[in-house]
Amino acid sequence: MSLIIISKENTIMTTNCLRTRRLFDQSSGRSFMVALDRTLGVGVEPFTESPGTLIQSVIEGGADAMLLSPGLIKQFGMLAAFHGGPVLVARIDYPFMYESTQGKGEEFRLIASVEEVVALGADAVVMFLTTLVEERRVFADNAAAVGRVARECRRLGIPLIVEAVPWGKASTDHHDPATVIQSARIAAELGADIVKTENLDDAEQMHRLVTSCPVPVLMLGGPSLPLDQLLERTSRGLASGAKGVVFGRNAWQRTDAAEAMSALRALVHEG
Repeated sequence: MSLIIISKENTIMTTNCLRTRRLFDQSSGRSFMVALDRTLGVGVEPFTESPGTLIQSVIEGGADAMLLSPGLIKQFGMLAAFHGGPVLVARIDYPFMYESTQGKGEEFRLIASVEEVVALGADAVVMFLTTLVEERRVFADNAAAVGRVARECRRLGIPLIVEAVPWGKASTDHHDPATVIQSARIAAELGADIVKTENLDDAEQMHRLVTSCPVPVLMLGGPSLPLDQLLERTSRGLASGAKGVVFGRNAWQRTDAAEAMSALRALVHEG
């Protein structure tokens, strides 16, 4: 009979793994996550005037997880407090690159600690890694912060999702395969448990992105698309090996939001 020694470190690593797996459907192995953190950067937009109503519609749409700001988790997290409810994922950083902050310089700041959002009810955290900022200092601050948060997440057993994107003043193409692939790999090597990044339209390049990143890749949504185009593009990304989506505007900022979320959930989990 073999003896299994369980240390505090092993227990924390197991907890991290358990919480990571909760983000993915048991049958499909994929995740349908809906991002509601956009208003943290841009403020009130159409369809966001009543955050509680919006969050409730996403819950009813069958999201596996919801990405929210710490403030929205504090105010509305209880809406998801039921058996089978979506996992709450907290945005803990603020890159000054949103439309509302453009022209004011590039900066990166953490806005909450892992412990703080876990106390609010979050079971995972998200932060950016923006790789094409103009100033080396801003990228250095960002990379160092990802490393620190990764260590904190390991200590607490909390999954870290890094949104690795070639954004910034030095970027000329957010979808350039080489820089997207590079960004995803750097995020994984800094300690991400999951990487959220662009969906590359070229199937071969998307497959290269997924296979060269040693952690699961989830696709971000980007600008709104007609539903048929959205489903076709998402299907190609899933076929290339992506493990799901983290969609914001494409899921809820539309008159056919209920239909879109139902169709996206079915596509992610049933193919």
